Amino acid sequence: MIALLRGRVRGKSGSKALIVEAGAVGYLVGGPPELIVSSQVGDELELWCVTVVREDSHSLYGFASLGERNLFEALIGVRLIGPALALQMVSTLRVEDLIEAVETKETAMLSTIPGIGDKTAAKILFELSSKIAGIRSAIGEEAIGITRRINVSGSTRRDVESALTALGLEAKEIRRALALIPEGLDTEAALRTALGELSS
Repeated sequence: MIALLRGRVRGKSGSKALIVEAGAVGYLVGGPPELIVSSQVGDELELWCVTVVREDSHSLYGFASLGERNLFEALIGVRLIGPALALQMVSTLRVEDLIEAVETKETAMLSTIPGIGDKTAAKILFELSSKIAGIRSAIGEEAIGITRRINVSGSTRRDVESALTALGLEAKEIRRALALIPEGLDTEAALRTALGELSS
């Protein structure tokens, strides 16, 4: 099983995989969309890898960090989550985002990902609750970073999220802004604070 791959990008297979040459062998490596798009022919990459074995295929997936790699591996161990959805989640959520969602049982964070409704989000959080300690242990707190608590909750949070989404902001940007809003603000003040954080 390949755990770490260092090599040069020799080409791409559409928008979903890279062809990476390492040791005179070319590997077809899937990965998060931003990794595939940002990698150019000739780039030297170091990828943390997961091999997914199924009855009809053997697929290799690569990630820029050990955190992303372990998050992907944990996600594909959850029923109803295949590699495609897991890649989308890894692309949208940081490791600390998911840890925060599991610890706070916050389904809204996962429900922003296309294809995940509230029921599926709740199931994912439940099944991952027993795996978060393992992810923390495998990655280390320093690599994960300090989990930021979201101070805004309830209707205020939903209103701010809706307003920022309507402005075309991405889910990652919205979560970052929410994490930096002080406690106790009403919706209008929280939204002003969020916009200020995003523009800084």
